[in-house]
Amino acid sequence: MYVLIREYDGLDTKMRETVTQKANTELRPLLAKSMGFVSYELIQPDEKSDTVASISVFDTRANAEASSKVAGDWVRSNLPSLTKPANIAGELVAH
Repeated sequence: MYVLIREYDGLDTKMRETVTQKANTELRPLLAKSMGFVSYELIQPDEKSDTVASISVFDTRANAEASSKVAGDWVRSNLPSLTKPANIAGELVAH
């Protein structure tokens, strides 16, 4: 399995709530239709009240990378004020 982690910083409370709501009701169902989808989670990291991070898991790197384009296009269209995320990606080695 392959994991993509995206961290978006600099969010005020209202924007964080908007991101959370839209990611849950719009983006997650879209990603769930992607080939090889395993899971999508959104977290608010401890001690980072201005941040949200998404964790996407797919069965292969190719499917994860394809979904990344879908998610990136969705973010640009639906949440254009979000800053470019910090990215971490890699093989899931234990679960």
